Amino acid sequence: MKPLQVFLWPFVLLSPLLLCSCQKVVSIDLNQTNPQVVIEGVVSNQQGPTIVSVALSGDYFAPSLTFPPVDHALVLVADNLGNLDTLREDSAGIYRSSTLTGVPGRTYSLRVVARGTEYDATCAMPAKVKIDSLYAIPFREFDGDHSYNMYVVFHDPPETQNWYRLDAHSTGAAIDSLGGRRFILYTDRLTNGVETAFRIRSGRQALAGDTVIVHLYSISKATYDYYNTVNAILGSDRSPTSLAPANPNTNLSNGSLGYFAAYAVDSMSVILPP
Repeated sequence: MKPLQVFLWPFVLLSPLLLCSCQKVVSIDLNQTNPQVVIEGVVSNQQGPTIVSVALSGDYFAPSLTFPPVDHALVLVADNLGNLDTLREDSAGIYRSSTLTGVPGRTYSLRVVARGTEYDATCAMPAKVKIDSLYAIPFREFDGDHSYNMYVVFHDPPETQNWYRLDAHSTGAAIDSLGGRRFILYTDRLTNGVETAFRIRSGRQALAGDTVIVHLYSISKATYDYYNTVNAILGSDRSPTSLAPANPNTNLSNGSLGYFAAYAVDSMSVILPP
């Protein structure tokens, strides 16, 4: 999954709360800060390697600034059953696992030694909530343009409070229902334990025969809150007179920025009908 890079430092997910180590807010000088280590790492139940990136932060008021990678770091990921993987450096600042596979219910820990400092984090992967069905219904916009309503149907577990992230990708036109955001957030606060049919609208240029893939991420409240922050930052006009966005929480130790997360994902695709 490609990390989002937004203004101050690159970031994507924050770790799930309740099942993760303590989190804290890191306060830094947004105008001209000394570079700080930024770590991005996600363990998921999907096939493929775990990737951890290590870089340095930049200046909030220089959004075009590149984020220098940190190479030759020691990066270790382990689970609570004693499985340990030493990640190899694929390219500068990008570290890839070779044996690790994420399993819901297991707790994962990250250790990074970079620039003479050790950074640690721990997070557990929540249970996966499966998509039961995905279907699309064509409709006409007010101006006559052709579009689709897609419905993601899943059963919310009644025994726990749940938080979700959804995103969608198409082989044809872009999905425009996210309101300029890169993902949708949902909580079962009002729908705990019931069947949910969540609507996603396609882009106006979506065509019959396009394949749409929807991903349902089972996350925690902390991740949910973190994504709200990300959405707010993505919606910023980046003006120097605007209020600087609040720093996101982190579960990493020793003043590192970024996140270490574990989440469970289910995916389903649908072909848009005529």
